[in-house]
This record gives sequence, C-alpha cells and structure tokens, in this order.
Amino acid sequence: MKKFDLKNFRDVFLFGKVLSAGLVVAGYAFLSVWCANKLIEKNAPLLISLCVIPLITGFGVWQAWLFIKKDKK
Repeated sequence: MKKFDLKNFRDVFLFGKVLSAGLVVAGYAFLSVWCANKLIEKNAPLLISLCVIPLITGFGVWQAWLFIKKDKK
C-alpha cells in the first residue's frame, strides 16, 4: 500500500482552482452573449453589441487569471 502524500492533495486543490477559474470565464462568456443579445433587442448599434462580447469575456479572463495567480498569505 502506498504512503499517503500531501502532494496529492495539492494537485487536487490546484485542479479545482483551475477548473473553477474556467467556470468563471465560461460564466462571463455567457453573460457577454446575453448582454449583446439584449442590446440588439433594444436596437443598439451592431458594432457596440459585438464589442461587448470580447470586453466582458476579457474581463472574465482577467478575473480568472488573478484568482489563479493569487499569493498564499
């Protein structure tokens, strides 16, 4: 039987952190498409509606990056 190692727990926690960051990005991507559709329904200019998608998704990627790179204090 193998000896239990704490490194295995760190790997699991790191995987959970990366997975949750991916879910954050997916949520922001969904929000950006939803906002773009709402803007199109309200007769906003198409260019503004299409620019919303990369802006909101980029913000989500930035938030996920900050979460992953957060220092242990």
